[in-house]
Amino acid sequence: MLLCESLYLGAITGPDRSITLLVYPIKTRIITGNDNLLDVLLEGLASTGMEIQDNDIITVAETPLGTTEGRVVKLTDVQVSQEATKLAEKYELLPEVAQLIIEEADDILGGIPHVVLTIKNNTLMANAGIDKSNVPPGFASLLPLDARVSAEKLRDEVMKRLGKVIGVMVIDSRTQPLRLGNIGMALGVAGFRPVADDRGRKDLFGNELRITRRAIADNLASACTAVMGESNESVPAALIRDAPVEFVNQSFDSSEMWISPSECMYMAIFDQWRRGNTS
Repeated sequence: MLLCESLYLGAITGPDRSITLLVYPIKTRIITGNDNLLDVLLEGLASTGMEIQDNDIITVAETPLGTTEGRVVKLTDVQVSQEATKLAEKYELLPEVAQLIIEEADDILGGIPHVVLTIKNNTLMANAGIDKSNVPPGFASLLPLDARVSAEKLRDEVMKRLGKVIGVMVIDSRTQPLRLGNIGMALGVAGFRPVADDRGRKDLFGNELRITRRAIADNLASACTAVMGESNESVPAALIRDAPVEFVNQSFDSSEMWISPSECMYMAIFDQWRRGNTS
């Protein structure tokens, strides 16, 4: 693959060493429920002359992964409840989508027209991850049942078939409060630590860092979304090479990337605002 088709990120980590991070898009054919995901990814890589190497990280979007795991639902098969009908009317949703949100969400916080803010798997997200994009008309995709397990399985399959030790991420997109556009978010990680804890380290002036933790997996996910796109690019995955991560023989779910609502600035203030407006 030509370098101009990849994302190049350079970072200086010290006076004597620099890190070059490469993110390559993996373009594929349309993925169906009958496909083996690794087969499709290897086809896409082969068309560019690339091969998976040790310590690469394969990043896969949740919708194509969910498609191969049977997590695509035909909306006409969804039985709509009275609760879903009310939710659909309140937020201008399809009743079937509202029903899926109720079934998939751990908590529903509120919403605006066409979007419901939910918590699922310790993560704040829109519509509990229900998505009608990149699936056939009349269908909706659900998040993988367990993104950590999905990442672990794909990592193990690469090891068994190719003999390569890699990292794997399952990612989705999300919005940030008061920021325009989507960024990446890791749902499940296998093979490397998703968060780096910098607490106790010193800054340039000797000040001790007290709360700083770096969202390594989320930052890499955002880099991948820059080359993957979210419309008709047909790039459901990316390969990261030379990532500055700590590789480990472990897998991680959202609980490893989670902060409790009581410690989260956004959630604490949101809760204060909500209680103030209902009193």
